[in-house]
Amino acid sequence: MYAILDIETTGGKFNEEGITEIAIYKHDGHQVVDQFISLVNPERKIQDFVVKLTGISNKMLRNAPKFHEVAKRIVEITDNCILIAHNASFDYRILKTEFNRLGYEYKKTPFVPLP
Repeated sequence: MYAILDIETTGGKFNEEGITEIAIYKHDGHQVVDQFISLVNPERKIQDFVVKLTGISNKMLRNAPKFHEVAKRIVEITDNCILIAHNASFDYRILKTEFNRLGYEYKKTPFVPLP
């Protein structure tokens, strides 16, 4: 099983970013068998250049779920999966950082980046 992942963040200093949007498609090698897509309230301001880049604004995230509210679903959908992402090292680092903030060690291996 594969979990195809894409994450958008607030930008900012290394390990201080917050997730603003997450999309995960679970694929069995033949078809998508599950998916999770959500805006996420990062509880911090999005940098202006990121708003321009992603089109996601602070106002859009005001009523979005916070990371701790979607964390269980992320664990469930990525369970027993190889994670795949365009910018794999960045997306994986951000996920691990968010889970570390909750006191949970999120660990997935191997991590396969797309070219």
